[in-house]
Amino acid sequence: MACNLSEDRKYERDSVKPSGLRVDGGESQEQLSASTTTTSKQNGDQAGCEDEQMTEQDACERRRSGLSDLKGCSTSPSPLLRSAEEWPRKTFQIPRKIKERKGLLQQIMPESWEFEELFKLLSSSYLDASSRGAFTYTKACLIHNELLEKEYIEKKRELKQAGRTDAELTDSYAFLLPDAKKTRWICEKGLSVGHARINNLGNPSKGIYLSKYSDLLQMNPFEAGASGDIIIFKVMKGRLKSIFENMPKSNLELVPKFDCHMHKNASKVTSLLSYRAFELTQQYFYEFAFEELRTRPRHVCPYAVVSFQYKGKEAATAAHRLNSGVYEGHRGWRRYTVWSGPLVNRGEELYHVCIRSPNPLSAIQTSGQN
Repeated sequence: MACNLSEDRKYERDSVKPSGLRVDGGESQEQLSASTTTTSKQNGDQAGCEDEQMTEQDACERRRSGLSDLKGCSTSPSPLLRSAEEWPRKTFQIPRKIKERKGLLQQIMPESWEFEELFKLLSSSYLDASSRGAFTYTKACLIHNELLEKEYIEKKRELKQAGRTDAELTDSYAFLLPDAKKTRWICEKGLSVGHARINNLGNPSKGIYLSKYSDLLQMNPFEAGASGDIIIFKVMKGRLKSIFENMPKSNLELVPKFDCHMHKNASKVTSLLSYRAFELTQQYFYEFAFEELRTRPRHVCPYAVVSFQYKGKEAATAAHRLNSGVYEGHRGWRRYTVWSGPLVNRGEELYHVCIRSPNPLSAIQTSGQN
């Protein structure tokens, strides 16, 4: 028994090596451990390569992401700017310029450009050049009447569409010496029919009369110290009809195809004291609305009001200044005005007449007696 136990112990000692591994036939435990170690190393090297490859890919991706971030930073606004843009914007509306509403009468100063233009307009419309020193203009107002101005433009458009010529559509100016109480009314409402007392160009109840010259505003000459207001009208004469002296009244009837009547001999009036100078130089305006006449022609629009003062000499002296130096008659005699004044019949003033003489002394003596 003891011997068998000792042999068994010996066999176990021989079968166990110092490495502590047991060999069971084919492959030794050491080889197994070596192969395992080799396999583990190979696996470790493969894992290391994979880690290196993954690290390089991560770096590339990081670099790409870094470049994209840089591009995004260069193109996209900063957070501060972005937050500022994201703020709610207040809508700002440019305020409309309110058109200043002008009054009916706009007074202009004597040193202004507008006053100078009105003075040129009046002085260029004198019949006699000597009137330049006889009138003093003290006050002027421009008339702003939107309704009448729009109607004036509308009338011009209608005439243009009807095929009227440029000459018929040309703007010109005419003048009126109104009653002082009616000046503002005319500026506000316009000039209506029925204001005139003469009828040589047409029925005054169907049309209006205006003066062609700014120094010939009434039948009688102005006396020294006379004053008043002149209303300047902007007018379109349109199609003219010439009126002859002693024309039958049937020819004075108004026809829709005309817009204005003027006397044929108006151009022959050369002096303020000429026979019927005031009547012959008048202009007569009217307008048809279908088959009826308008009470206020639209092609006549008030433009300005000018206050004046006449500072001329006595009528005889003014007539002497106007007519002296003018040769009349086939003999070439010099004629001087001896006397001038109205011709009255039964209290009604008919015409303005004057007496002329070739002797200047008689004119001076007569004027001294007046």
